[in-house]
Amino acid sequence: MSICAAIYGRSSPDYSLTAEQQIDHLKAVADDHGWTVVRVFTDRPTSIRKGLDRRPGEAALLDAIRNGAIDRVCISSICRVGKTVPDLVSFLETCRTAGVSLWIDEQRVETPALFDFSKMMALHLRQARRGRILQGLAASRAMSIPCGRPRISRARSEKAERELAAGKGVREAARAAGISAASASRLKNAMSVAAATA
Repeated sequence: MSICAAIYGRSSPDYSLTAEQQIDHLKAVADDHGWTVVRVFTDRPTSIRKGLDRRPGEAALLDAIRNGAIDRVCISSICRVGKTVPDLVSFLETCRTAGVSLWIDEQRVETPALFDFSKMMALHLRQARRGRILQGLAASRAMSIPCGRPRISRARSEKAERELAAGKGVREAARAAGISAASASRLKNAMSVAAATA
């Protein structure tokens, strides 16, 4: 069974090979392995300013991976994909969940072990993010800084309750009381529960 491969090349000032040189070499590698190259994606640096590094080729490659158009992705080096570590982990996870293997030519690595690593990294990033959130909440509580949604003043909630009791809709009552529609909806639900249990 023929393996449909995609090649991705990205040139950048910090890498010795141009996108064209990467692609030519990877085409030869694919030919040696008997892989059929069906798509080629390239990116070139568009800006040196942080946040303006656009990679339409990488975005198109990710779409092709998600759509099941390819079986294998060939890149020269792991540094060719992902602007940040979370982006790299996300790229590897996209390949893994789509069942697409990855050939990294510089390291001569194919991906089963790398995908296990990407799962561990994704878990680590989620846990680290959760840890930072919990630390921030604990620090806020220690300094008596209120967390979460600010409380609605008693006067506003009573006004909204009067409007709702008078038969006004949730949005209309919220506007009249100066609160959000979601808050008015919660008040209405609480009123309904109180009425049902009375």
